[in-house]
Parts: sequence; structure tokens; C-alpha cells
Amino acid sequence: MPIMTKEKHTAIYRDLNNRIAQLQYVMEPRLLIDPREGIKTRGGFYADPDQMRATRGTDYDIRLAVEDFKTILAELKRLK
Repeated sequence: MPIMTKEKHTAIYRDLNNRIAQLQYVMEPRLLIDPREGIKTRGGFYADPDQMRATRGTDYDIRLAVEDFKTILAELKRLK
């Protein structure tokens, strides 16, 4: 069980919560709003737009949020 100061614990806990919130935000589903989004058939329409969702974040935003989350997990792993 790691022992640390209250300030350090509070900072780590706050950072962890912020990174979880950011990851959840970029992964929130949203409806497809543009004909260029999603999977299209030969006619240029969605295969089934009611069954498809997009994420709020772009691919880059998601990768960034995941790497940021991995960073805080690595910090937690190093605590002694």
C-alpha cells in the first residue's frame, strides 16, 4: 500500500478523474449528421443510419486521450 502526502494523493486522484472524464467525453456517441460520415453503400447513403453512431472525438482525440490515460496508469504503477 503506497504512502504519500495528502496533497500528492489529491493531485493524483484529480488527474486520474480528469483523464477518465476526457476519455469518456471523446468516446460519447453522437448521431451521424453528415452524409460523408459512416459507412456508405454504392448509392452514397448510410447502410442503416439508425444503427450507426459516431464518437464525439476524432481518431486523433481518442488516441491522445488513451495515451494520456496510460500515462496516469503508469504513474500509479510506480507508486510505492
